[in-house]
Amino acid sequence: MYDYIKGKKVKAGNGVIVLENAGIGYVFNVSDECIKRLDGLENICLYAYLSVKEDGVTLFGFYGEEERAMFMKLISISGIGPKVAVAILSGITVDKLASSIVSENAKELNKIKGVGKKTAERIVLELKDQIGKDFKQEESTVSDVQVDESNDDAVMALMTLGFTRKEAEAKIARIDTSGLSVEEVVFSALKNA
Repeated sequence: MYDYIKGKKVKAGNGVIVLENAGIGYVFNVSDECIKRLDGLENICLYAYLSVKEDGVTLFGFYGEEERAMFMKLISISGIGPKVAVAILSGITVDKLASSIVSENAKELNKIKGVGKKTAERIVLELKDQIGKDFKQEESTVSDVQVDESNDDAVMALMTLGFTRKEAEAKIARIDTSGLSVEEVVFSALKNA
């Protein structure tokens, strides 16, 4: 089992990121959200899930631990495999998915391509208690901090260093980033950690 792999992003698109590490190219199946969040970055870190089945081995990649955790919850539901879970994560952000589950809004999930009414209802039914606990804990420990889009690269750099997206955004929100380069923002965030 792999926890994460760091390396150079060689190719990204059509639900796949190829990550080169030590001369080996790893093919990760990823969500559209993952591709979007890692766009423009060359050196990245992908959290991994290795699926082993009779017909082959498949790597799935995630931009952060929270995306992988949601993926793991989704595949625990009968009838939802890894590919469907990635399709769900491509259609909605992790925060919006968690919010929809907690508020029992199956209609929002039904809007996602490939998710029917029964599947949406099953997701809400099976995950509302789990997500409710996790979602409320996360909200109470780390506030929803809005980081200026100009600091997205700094957020992604901190995520590559092992911070979750919310931790990275919280660190950057604590410093004055006006006039600082991405490197200076990251350095300041790490210095004030």
